[in-house]
Amino acid sequence: MKFTFPKSERLTQIKIIDSLFQKDSSIVSQRFVYPFRVLYRQTPTAANQPQIVISVPKRKFKKAVDRNLVKRRIREAYRLNKPTFQGEGFEKLPDIIGFVYIGSVIEEFDLIQKKMRHILHEFAKPAKASHEQKA
Repeated sequence: MKFTFPKSERLTQIKIIDSLFQKDSSIVSQRFVYPFRVLYRQTPTAANQPQIVISVPKRKFKKAVDRNLVKRRIREAYRLNKPTFQGEGFEKLPDIIGFVYIGSVIEEFDLIQKKMRHILHEFAKPAKASHEQKA
């Protein structure tokens, strides 16, 4: 397992980011798992790794130091947990994922990691066995 987060997994295309955050979009789905609002969608082209974007609102955290701390914690939690939910036995993660931090306080890394694990587990539910074993 590689616990990396290469540049190819970072979402940097402005058009895609805008379409992800567009209000009332029919192609974007969302889930709420405190302290995250997760926006996600599949793309017509099959990407082997999902691309993510992390957003921490300036309205809740005025200081850039605080916003960057939260982003680092989210990025690290994603980096450590994504290999667990990729590969054989799991469904494919969405192609584009946006994590928006909706908490009003800076949460500890342990809580962020626990919630990240929960989110990734919901996306990559274990794949159903093609046949049942008979006893």
